This record gives sequence, structure tokens and C-alpha cells, in this order.
Amino acid sequence: MKLRDSIRLYGLFNFAFSFDLYAAIKVVVFYGLTHSYSAAAGLISLTLLSSAFAEVPTGLFSDLIGRNRTIIIGSFSILIGYILFAIRFDSMFLAAGAIIEGVGLALFSGNNNAYLHNLLSDEREQGHYHHYYGRMMSINTFSSVVGVFAGGWIATWSVSLLLWLNVIPKCVCFITSLLLRDVTREDHIDINIYNHLRGAVREIRGNATLRYASLSTILGGAGFAAGELQAAAFAVVWPTWAVGIAKGIQAIAGIPGYYYAGKLIDRFGAVRIMAAGMVTSVLGNVLTGLVRSVVSPLFVMCSLPFYGPADTAQQLVLQQEFTEGQRATIASLNSLGHSISASIVLYVCGIIASHDGPFIALLSTQVFLIPSIYYQSRFFKTVGSSTGTTENIT
Repeated sequence: MKLRDSIRLYGLFNFAFSFDLYAAIKVVVFYGLTHSYSAAAGLISLTLLSSAFAEVPTGLFSDLIGRNRTIIIGSFSILIGYILFAIRFDSMFLAAGAIIEGVGLALFSGNNNAYLHNLLSDEREQGHYHHYYGRMMSINTFSSVVGVFAGGWIATWSVSLLLWLNVIPKCVCFITSLLLRDVTREDHIDINIYNHLRGAVREIRGNATLRYASLSTILGGAGFAAGELQAAAFAVVWPTWAVGIAKGIQAIAGIPGYYYAGKLIDRFGAVRIMAAGMVTSVLGNVLTGLVRSVVSPLFVMCSLPFYGPADTAQQLVLQQEFTEGQRATIASLNSLGHSISASIVLYVCGIIASHDGPFIALLSTQVFLIPSIYYQSRFFKTVGSSTGTTENIT
């Protein structure tokens, strides 16, 4: 299969995975089912925790048995999780769905970006990773926009219908995963799990750029928590159907950012792009939490055009620093820490939302984000001292 055809098929897989009717309003949907913000946040945290516990074995699984098999198993796991959400016979079904979804997401977390990198490296195109990644994510974002708009509208009519319809794209995702092209993986990978993990930790400790970028990622779970609680804050000042529109507009604003991310990184450098994304994200959440009016969602929306380029720049940095034998394992270690920090912050801020309201909870997430900001600033300084400039890490 030619690279162009392989990329298109992988794009279809990601389009189906990203088409999610309730992802942007998950906290609102779970609140409708449980009638408690803390319980809703608890279910989302359960997904994050199950993903966290599965991160390391699934990262090793990817490096040892291959990217394709990992994608297939992950797709099937997420499909089963969404079916359990739709059945929602009782709270145990919701909890089981959250856990199984978390395992599926863990299988994807380090593996799927590694699959794209391997797909390109097989054709000696890895130097254009940030261009392919950005354009792939722009398509994924468009898919999520369609899901957000449709989900917000369907949720006003029937949550049950929304959950069942949400199973359909996951079926497409699983079927497409069976057709993906196989990629080359490194031979002679140490199959001893402890030696493999020690090697991953050794790489992180010995590489200052990778270490600070990883620590920033791990401690950046508060950013995920903020994204989840934004919907709850929006729901205070806007009707439920409009929350879907707000999240959809956020996603739309990210499409051109992702599409042109490669060119922006080539022009301004990964470091500057990452810095701009960090500043605008924090500023948007803080202003939303402080203003607390019908215009509050607009502050978050204004920060979104920088999200795509910043995310692409971060992925570029990490993929450049990973070695092939540890590419998925280190990414999974980072995701492990990120999921743990996100679940803790989200659960704590869910309790704060129940007692003091979603706006205070949203502001609280930014306090928890301070350690991540600190290590990202250390990363900027490391890049500057090692290259003589902070303009371009590439």
C-alpha cells in the first residue's frame, strides 16, 4: 500500500475515533445520569485511572508485539466501553464502561503517534512528521466538531439515544483498524519488562530536554481537568444545547491551527509555539473563571487557535527525543503520570464544583497547573542553552 493510501486509511480511522457525540459534554451527560458533579467527575476520573494503570503494560505491548495489533485491541476495548455506557443498566455498568474505555485509551496513547511516525519512517518521511500530524489532527478536530454539534442537540432530546448512536462510529473505528497497513518495528527489543522499563527511565533521566518535556506533560493533567470542567461552567450561563455549540466553536477554531501547524513550527520554532499555547490557554481559563457571565465561554474560545500548533510542537519535540525501541513505552510512562495527575485534579475540582460552583473549580485547575508551567519553562531554558536560541528546536 502506498504511503498516500496508508495515510488516508489512517485518517479515516482517526476520523471515526474522533467522532464522539458526548465527549465535549461528558461531565454534563454524566451529571444528568448521576445528578452529582462529584459522581460525574468520579466516572471520568475512573476512566483516567484505569488508563493510568494500563499505560505501562500497553506501552510495552506496543513496542514488543507491534503497533497494528495494539490499535485493533484498543479499538475493540473502546467499542465495548461505549456499549456498556449505552446499556447503563446501573452504576456498575457505567463504572465498567469507564474502566474498559480507559484501557482502550491507554492502548492508543503512546502507540498511535508512534504508528504514524513508523509509517513515515518506513518511507523516509519522518522529517515531515509535524506536517502530517498537524493535518491529521485538523481532520480529527473537524470530526469532533460534527460530533459536538450533533451531541449537544441530541442530548436535549434523549441521552439514551445519544449514547446508542455514539456506538456507531466506534464500530467503524474497529473495522477500519483491521485494514491498517503493518509498519516496521525495531528488532532485538529486550522482552524483559523490568529491563525495558529501566531503559526508558534511563533515557528520561539522561536527556534533559526529554526530562523537562515529560515532566511538563505528566504534571499537565490539570489542563485536561480544565477542559472537562469548561462544559460545566458554560452550562451555568448557557442552555445545554448552546454548550454543545460553544464546544463546537472551540473545536472549529482549532482546525486551521492544526492544519497549518507544520508551517507555523517551521517559521517560528516549536518553543515559541508551545509558549504561546501555554500563555493563551491559562489566560482563557482564568478570565472565564473570573468574569462568570454569558461572555465567559468566549475567552476560552479565543485561546483555541493556538492549541493545535502547541500540541503539534510538543509531539514533535517528544518524537524527536524518543528512541525507536522506547518510542511507545516512554510516551506511555508520560501518559501514566498525566492520567494520574488529571484524575486527581478532576476529582478534587469536581468536589469544589459541587460545593462552590464550576467557575471556582475551573480557576482551581489553573493553580494545579503551576508545576507543569514551571517544568515547561525549564524545558525552554534547556533548549536555549543547548542550541544557543529558543527559536527552533528542529
